[in-house]
Amino acid sequence: MSGAIQPAEPQALTLNTPMVEFAGVSKTLAGRKILDKLEFSVKRGETFVIIGYSGTGKSVSLRNLVGLMRPDEGSIRVAGEEITTMTPRELEVMRRKFGVLFQSGALIAWLNLFDNVELPLLEHTKMSRKKRAEIVQQKLELVNLWQDREKFPAEISGGMKKRAGLARAIALDPEIVLYDEPCSGLDPVIAHEIDKLIIRLRDDMKMTQIVVTHDMESAYSIADRIGMFYHGRMIQIGTADEIRNSNLEEVRHFVSGGREGAVSVRSQAAIEKGRSPTFSARVEAGNEQAESEAVVLEPVSEPAPPKLEPENTP
Repeated sequence: MSGAIQPAEPQALTLNTPMVEFAGVSKTLAGRKILDKLEFSVKRGETFVIIGYSGTGKSVSLRNLVGLMRPDEGSIRVAGEEITTMTPRELEVMRRKFGVLFQSGALIAWLNLFDNVELPLLEHTKMSRKKRAEIVQQKLELVNLWQDREKFPAEISGGMKKRAGLARAIALDPEIVLYDEPCSGLDPVIAHEIDKLIIRLRDDMKMTQIVVTHDMESAYSIADRIGMFYHGRMIQIGTADEIRNSNLEEVRHFVSGGREGAVSVRSQAAIEKGRSPTFSARVEAGNEQAESEAVVLEPVSEPAPPKLEPENTP
């Protein structure tokens, strides 16, 4: 069986049509405004890359996009449908438009690669076993893992986990694919392979893709447009060349790795602490409700155990 990608549906070929629209979206958590009248749109068939400092709200915007959070104000439309007023059942149906590649791959440890990719088909379709097997083979061939289909996640490398996670994310041929740091932890060669897969999904299947990344080389390679997220807003949206040659100090500071431009005191604190000021505020306030509500896609490292002082000997 060939691993060729199936042609996109005719409606997916209508480019320049907004697939995702944020209009005046705001979200406050534990008294801090994380999203501040956020405005941006993603065209149908476009790869839109979101960059920005860690802990500034990029993942919160994605959680609002898939309906895991509701904004305090503003509008979010997916394929023309307003999601902020949807019922839980309507949100469940809407989420089937999305595939998600998590930073770790998020494979189920006790399932082999074939079963991991087949799982969405089992959960959300009534396909025959034969049809499911055909689709799983097609997706694993696409990411060059068909020969490894019987291996378990513990038996493969980090790059293979990312590729298997991508095969599972597109098993249902979603209209939109979300990527959370797709090249994180990978060597440059494997990262380039992931980039090529993202480009292929855009060019051959016309999938709409939203990528959150800190890897500027990858961003420049895969993006149709790049949006710089800063203080709850998109402060600049442009092509790779426009972002690379930006006149905004905050953008230059980020894309140059801190060698150019300047950054605010608040963002500098987040960079130094490795977590957002909002997270620190929640912990200090002991606000358990906000803590549970503000879970993001990015994992937070557990604190190291306290050091025990040796007892004084007589």
